[in-house]
Amino acid sequence: MNYDLIRKIDFGEIDGYGDPNLEKYFLDNGYWEQIIDDKVFFVVGKKGTGKSSIYRMIERESLNKGCIVVNKDFGEFPFEKLLKLNDESFAKPNQYQTIWKNVIFDLFVQAIAKLPNEDNCYYDEIKEYNSMYLENAVELHKDIISKTIKKEGNLFFNGFFNLTAGRENARTYKYNDGNITAVNASLNDLIINYFLTCNSDRKVIVQFDRLDDNYNQYQDLEEYYQAMISLFKVVYNFNQSLRSKKIFNAKVILYIRSDIMRAMASRDAESARWDGFRIDLNWNVNNMREIYKSDLYRMVEKRIQTSCDELSDKSFKDVFYVPSHVYFDGTKRDLFRALVLQTLFRPRDLINLLKTLQKEIDKSRTFNDQVYKETLKKYANWLVNTEIANEINPVLREDYKYVIELLRLCGSRDLSVTTFTERYNAVKHNFKLSPLELLEFLYSVGIIENTWKDKTGKPMHRSIFRNEGDFDRNLQLKIIPAVWSGLTV
Repeated sequence: MNYDLIRKIDFGEIDGYGDPNLEKYFLDNGYWEQIIDDKVFFVVGKKGTGKSSIYRMIERESLNKGCIVVNKDFGEFPFEKLLKLNDESFAKPNQYQTIWKNVIFDLFVQAIAKLPNEDNCYYDEIKEYNSMYLENAVELHKDIISKTIKKEGNLFFNGFFNLTAGRENARTYKYNDGNITAVNASLNDLIINYFLTCNSDRKVIVQFDRLDDNYNQYQDLEEYYQAMISLFKVVYNFNQSLRSKKIFNAKVILYIRSDIMRAMASRDAESARWDGFRIDLNWNVNNMREIYKSDLYRMVEKRIQTSCDELSDKSFKDVFYVPSHVYFDGTKRDLFRALVLQTLFRPRDLINLLKTLQKEIDKSRTFNDQVYKETLKKYANWLVNTEIANEINPVLREDYKYVIELLRLCGSRDLSVTTFTERYNAVKHNFKLSPLELLEFLYSVGIIENTWKDKTGKPMHRSIFRNEGDFDRNLQLKIIPAVWSGLTV
């Protein structure tokens, strides 16, 4: 291995949201055409599959395409305040639609107001509304929630709107009573009429990211799901309303974790309508013999080659060349393939594993079985106790520590559903989920996989990430190696 070159590799950050060098090594698979130019409203993917990277790069690309993209980060959004603003005029799961509509409409008003002046009465009214009510907002989507109150079952603005200024102008009387439902009706017509009559076909796109960033901290998880369902319904209906009027230069795009999407689908049958308007981020490698043709490999190659001039023509195999006399993991193996099999087939996992390997190699100035094992030990601890724990804790809650105990009882070998159920009963805890329900959940988040042997006796594997099939109770099951390593650190 070339230890000096390995040290110079900039693998980047595991989270694309704040990575300052993202533009340099972003792997673009034509996301602008797939998302902005096509009928996509929802970008769905597991944590660590690049949603925030795409969100950021679309905003950056808009500068080259003459479009307006309004990116809104919900990582520090006051969800707890929002969950107290449910609208009693709607039944579940629709009760947050009023407030979400206002957030979206006001963001469009702000964006349109930034466009060049044009001779259009609807544009004039939008500019006036923005000037009177929105220009002083620091973070509009947060300010609306923070300055809204619930009174007599209705939602009203409380100090956000400059009502005195509004009353001085009879033209804007319809916005003055502060009733959000009434304001929404006027803004909806105003925005649609503007796009129907405007002179420009410039795109105006509103994007929401990190809607699920801190959802495991909310006291009432069910209310959070109801709020998300309301948001998705508002976005779907608004976007469809625009499309029905042949307005193709405006829409809202939501970025959401796939586990949250599944949770919403299980609570609201109408969510099936959204399936035709989503794009799923997929880094699966169904056939490991094609690993060097995969997007995961292309991503790593690009990060290596853009690190510095000295690496511009180097491949992973050039830099991480494993001599024939070096064994790791008990046998000679393909290093890149071995690393990918320790992940959940997500960029986030692979980049963190490579960064960990880089540190261990740099520290020891060698590569051998011990360096490889130490790398996996540190990575597996992060994967299980940080990444996976963050994802499954909100669902399992008080059952979490008992599920960890159960998984340790199961061991690293293949077992049947019957054997798993025996281990389940041995834990002596009243689990919220039945054995089969728990297995299906653990499979859905990549903790376990199905296993069997083909006619020749060759071990076969199927996981949610590699093959996307559902859990099969008639097959054996096994805890994936990286998770097992993290459970036994």
